[in-house]
Amino acid sequence: MKNVSSYFHQERTSHSDTVLEAFGTCFISIDCGIANDFTYLEQNNITYISDSQFIDTGVNKNVRITPSNLKLSELFRTVRSFPNGIRNCYNLGSVVNKGNKYLIRAYFLYGDYDGKNSTPMFDVYLGVDYMGTVASTVGFYTEIITIASMNFISVCLVNTGHGTPFISALELRPLNSSIYGVVNESQSLYLWSRFDIGRSIYKDDIRYPKDPFDLIWRTKEDASWISFGTLQNVTYKDKAIEPLSTVMMTAVRPLNNSDALYYSWANASSWKFHVYLHFAELELLGPNMTREFTVCCGINSCHNSPIRPKYLVTTTIEYPLPFTGQYNYSCSIKKTPTSTLPPILNAIETFIIWQPSKTTTREEDVEAMVDIKATYKILERNWMGDPCVPEMYKWEGLACNDTYSDALAVVSLNLTSIGLKGKIAASLANLKSIRSLDLSWNYLTGPVPNFLGDLPFLSSLDLRGNQLSGLIPPNLIEKSKKGSLKLSLNGNPDLCVPGSCSRHSNKRKITIPIAASVASVVFLSILLIILRRFKWRKEGKYSIV
Repeated sequence: MKNVSSYFHQERTSHSDTVLEAFGTCFISIDCGIANDFTYLEQNNITYISDSQFIDTGVNKNVRITPSNLKLSELFRTVRSFPNGIRNCYNLGSVVNKGNKYLIRAYFLYGDYDGKNSTPMFDVYLGVDYMGTVASTVGFYTEIITIASMNFISVCLVNTGHGTPFISALELRPLNSSIYGVVNESQSLYLWSRFDIGRSIYKDDIRYPKDPFDLIWRTKEDASWISFGTLQNVTYKDKAIEPLSTVMMTAVRPLNNSDALYYSWANASSWKFHVYLHFAELELLGPNMTREFTVCCGINSCHNSPIRPKYLVTTTIEYPLPFTGQYNYSCSIKKTPTSTLPPILNAIETFIIWQPSKTTTREEDVEAMVDIKATYKILERNWMGDPCVPEMYKWEGLACNDTYSDALAVVSLNLTSIGLKGKIAASLANLKSIRSLDLSWNYLTGPVPNFLGDLPFLSSLDLRGNQLSGLIPPNLIEKSKKGSLKLSLNGNPDLCVPGSCSRHSNKRKITIPIAASVASVVFLSILLIILRRFKWRKEGKYSIV
């Protein structure tokens, strides 16, 4: 994670490019901590909204404004803080499609929002995978480019016991599949740096709308470089669409026209890097002028042939750099013996190779659990992120294992006595590996669905104490009779087994008439007996007298 001094001082420009329109309308731009119904247009022409629709937990806070941060960007003036729960997650799913490529960017500025003047330290996860630790007193962002493994992406903040987690802003940007081709289902790119080489450090960063994907190009200068540029647009080679022309219109060459350019960075961890270098000739060369150079990054990792950048056309080369145990990494750009001009560099991007975990919850189970949470509005439980992993953060009431699939699956779900209302959720049918389901002592209504009897591994079903009605599905009764299913239905007076419901209801209707008829017969019989006895007594008396 990187410290950044400023982000958002962009001039307003119009852009009719179809790529910009297509991708800009699919942006998710969240200012964390603002009021639920508040939206605003940042000066980079992006509309920011509240995070209330993406997370159920946390509290809104304002950072402390001081003379030194009076010009603080709108994004950094509020945070959402998470004093409760170990893991709190944002669910980004409104424009996410499984298999597509996305950029996710999160911003953090403590700003003494809690008045403790003590910067917290906590972890950030993308889905189930650790991205990094936040522990900075200044504003910064962290960014990753990845393939969506499901139809949503979650960003989680984890309390590690060193202070309350918070977040300032969160962004999701769809990317064209042709850029950053090294990104796939098993490999992502975690941004280390992205520099527009040659632009003055006093100029603002370039991002949307100049960059249709909202990549942030920061300025970079060095005392050993000379900057130069052009006013002409730079086109793309091989149908590439980044970097944009504005970035490629500036470049650097070595001081005093020496024969080499160097770019270096430090790495104290065992990370593998991937580097993109971008070149474009900005000077119209004469017949006796040649610009040709070799490019090498890391140890003995050189491009297979010299580079001759074309006039106003972008050429990009890339390098995967394995971890070598070194602290310093560098790229060298050296002119060839036949070159009459020094080497140049227009832009450079360095990334950490980031490999997502293969251990996740099965997609069908995740979607089912997310739907169950939404259906029953389960907010009291800390149901966020992946339901099963990491193990220490799995959802309350769940048990998971990988017995029946190559991913973790939900095998037990206990939702007893939490106030569920309405019908039994249809999404439960997608929990194909579930063995035990407890929905007892809630307020569930309607019939018991047939799909419960079709769940292949279900061995315990507890529906006691609800308001369910109608026929009990025959497949459940059959499994219960065979002993393969423990079925508990007590406390649902309107449930009945097949073949008895109609007779039971008819009995209710005819019980009173039958009782009345019997009572009438008994009464008449008794009356006749009394009359007959009275007659006998009367006849006897007269005979005696």
